[in-house]
Amino acid sequence: MSRIAPKWIATLPLAGLLVACSSFAQDGAGAEQRPLLDFSTCAKPMYPHDELRAGHEGTVHMKFQVMADGSIASSRVERSSGYPALDEAALTALNKCRFRPARKDGQAVPAWTGVQYVWTTK
Repeated sequence: MSRIAPKWIATLPLAGLLVACSSFAQDGAGAEQRPLLDFSTCAKPMYPHDELRAGHEGTVHMKFQVMADGSIASSRVERSSGYPALDEAALTALNKCRFRPARKDGQAVPAWTGVQYVWTTK
Protein backbone atom coordinates (compact mmCIF):
# COMPACT_ATOMS: atom_id res chain seq x y z
CA MET A 1 0.00 0.00 0.00
CA SER A 2 1.37 3.39 -0.90
CA ARG A 3 1.87 6.18 1.58
CA ILE A 4 -0.90 8.19 -0.14
CA ALA A 5 -3.62 5.61 0.55
CA PRO A 6 -4.15 6.40 4.26
CA LYS A 7 -4.62 10.10 3.46
CA TRP A 8 -7.06 9.27 0.66
CA ILE A 9 -9.05 6.90 2.91
CA ALA A 10 -9.20 9.54 5.63
CA THR A 11 -10.89 11.99 3.25
CA LEU A 12 -13.78 9.64 2.38
CA PRO A 13 -17.17 10.26 3.99
CA LEU A 14 -16.51 8.08 7.01
CA ALA A 15 -19.52 8.52 9.20
CA GLY A 16 -23.14 8.18 8.25
CA LEU A 17 -26.00 9.64 10.19
CA LEU A 18 -29.19 7.66 10.53
CA VAL A 19 -32.00 9.57 12.08
CA ALA A 20 -33.90 7.19 14.31
CA CYS A 21 -36.92 9.38 14.77
CA SER A 22 -39.96 9.34 12.57
CA SER A 23 -41.83 12.46 11.51
CA PHE A 24 -45.04 11.69 13.32
CA ALA A 25 -46.19 9.60 16.27
CA GLN A 26 -49.67 9.15 17.65
CA ASP A 27 -50.65 9.89 21.21
CA GLY A 28 -54.06 9.80 22.85
CA ALA A 29 -54.77 13.45 21.92
CA GLY A 30 -53.90 13.20 18.23
CA ALA A 31 -50.85 13.68 16.02
CA GLU A 32 -47.64 14.79 17.64
CA GLN A 33 -44.66 15.76 15.53
CA ARG A 34 -41.26 14.65 16.83
CA PRO A 35 -38.03 16.66 16.57
CA LEU A 36 -36.41 16.62 13.13
CA LEU A 37 -32.72 17.08 12.43
CA ASP A 38 -31.76 20.07 10.29
CA PHE A 39 -28.88 18.47 8.32
CA SER A 40 -27.69 21.87 7.08
CA THR A 41 -26.63 22.77 10.64
CA CYS A 42 -24.49 19.68 11.28
CA ALA A 43 -20.80 19.53 10.60
CA LYS A 44 -19.40 16.20 9.44
CA PRO A 45 -18.18 14.33 12.52
CA MET A 46 -14.43 13.96 12.77
CA TYR A 47 -13.28 10.33 12.76
CA PRO A 48 -10.77 10.12 15.63
CA HIS A 49 -7.35 9.59 14.04
CA ASP A 50 -6.29 6.71 16.28
CA GLU A 51 -9.61 4.90 15.71
CA LEU A 52 -9.34 5.37 11.94
CA ARG A 53 -5.75 4.14 11.90
CA ALA A 54 -6.77 1.06 13.92
CA GLY A 55 -9.72 0.40 11.56
CA HIS A 56 -12.27 0.61 14.39
CA GLU A 57 -15.89 0.78 13.27
CA GLY A 58 -19.21 0.71 15.05
CA THR A 59 -22.63 2.23 15.58
CA VAL A 60 -23.34 4.63 18.43
CA HIS A 61 -26.97 4.81 19.59
CA MET A 62 -27.71 8.12 21.32
CA LYS A 63 -30.71 9.74 23.00
CA PHE A 64 -31.12 13.47 23.33
CA GLN A 65 -33.63 16.06 24.43
CA VAL A 66 -34.52 18.77 21.94
CA MET A 67 -35.85 21.96 23.50
CA ALA A 68 -38.61 24.13 22.02
CA ASP A 69 -35.97 26.42 20.46
CA GLY A 70 -34.32 23.50 18.60
CA SER A 71 -31.25 23.26 20.83
CA ILE A 72 -30.12 20.09 22.59
CA ALA A 73 -30.52 20.22 26.36
CA SER A 74 -29.17 16.77 27.19
CA SER A 75 -27.63 13.84 25.33
CA ARG A 76 -26.31 10.42 26.23
CA VAL A 77 -25.02 7.21 24.67
CA GLU A 78 -27.68 4.50 24.89
CA ARG A 79 -25.55 1.79 23.25
CA SER A 80 -21.84 2.15 22.67
CA SER A 81 -19.98 1.49 19.44
CA GLY A 82 -17.50 -0.40 21.57
CA TYR A 83 -14.96 2.41 21.25
CA PRO A 84 -15.23 5.33 23.70
CA ALA A 85 -13.49 7.74 21.31
CA LEU A 86 -16.07 7.03 18.58
CA ASP A 87 -18.90 7.48 21.09
CA GLU A 88 -17.49 10.83 22.26
CA ALA A 89 -16.92 12.06 18.70
CA ALA A 90 -20.54 11.22 17.81
CA LEU A 91 -21.89 13.07 20.87
CA THR A 92 -19.69 16.08 20.09
CA ALA A 93 -20.99 16.24 16.52
CA LEU A 94 -24.61 15.78 17.60
CA ASN A 95 -24.40 18.59 20.14
CA LYS A 96 -23.45 21.03 17.35
CA CYS A 97 -26.62 20.29 15.36
CA ARG A 98 -29.89 22.16 15.47
CA PHE A 99 -33.32 20.58 15.25
CA ARG A 100 -36.81 21.53 14.28
CA PRO A 101 -38.53 21.03 17.64
CA ALA A 102 -41.35 18.64 18.35
CA ARG A 103 -44.81 20.10 18.11
CA LYS A 104 -47.93 19.29 20.04
CA ASP A 105 -51.20 21.03 19.23
CA GLY A 106 -49.21 23.40 17.01
CA GLN A 107 -46.82 24.52 19.76
CA ALA A 108 -43.08 23.74 19.97
CA VAL A 109 -42.38 21.50 22.97
CA PRO A 110 -39.31 19.76 24.45
CA ALA A 111 -39.03 16.09 23.50
CA TRP A 112 -36.61 13.17 23.66
CA THR A 113 -35.63 11.29 20.51
CA GLY A 114 -32.78 9.15 19.26
CA VAL A 115 -30.19 8.98 16.55
CA GLN A 116 -27.47 6.59 15.41
CA TYR A 117 -24.01 7.43 14.08
CA VAL A 118 -22.50 4.69 11.97
CA TRP A 119 -18.71 4.84 11.84
CA THR A 120 -17.21 2.96 8.90
CA THR A 121 -13.93 3.01 7.01
CA LYS A 122 -15.46 1.60 3.84
